[in-house]
Amino acid sequence: MQQGSTERRRGRRVELAASLSIRPLGPDGVTPFTARIISNISLAGVYFETDDTDTYHVNDVVIASVSIPESGRRLFPFTRVAGRSRVVRVDQLSEPGTGGSKRIGIALEFGDDATALTSTPARG
Repeated sequence: MQQGSTERRRGRRVELAASLSIRPLGPDGVTPFTARIISNISLAGVYFETDDTDTYHVNDVVIASVSIPESGRRLFPFTRVAGRSRVVRVDQLSEPGTGGSKRIGIALEFGDDATALTSTPARG
């Protein structure tokens, strides 16, 4: 975090690679889901990186679904979080040695209608 900036996160972040399916909502109609990998998650949101620099803008609303791998379930209390989310930050990232390839980091905040699911042991 930059010196002098204010910490605004509402929850403790867990460094965890997990799959994210994301679909922007907008006036263009329905767009397909794309797959991404998040780098960290909290009960309030997720962070991921992409080279898709034209799709995500601050305050955009997206549908997002994060699947927590079994290996990460001891770190995060849910197996899946899904629902509307809002882009709260877009970071310009430098990629040394990529010949000018641009990447951005996206911070999503889960909406009030996001659902968190846990696995339930099978009864037998």
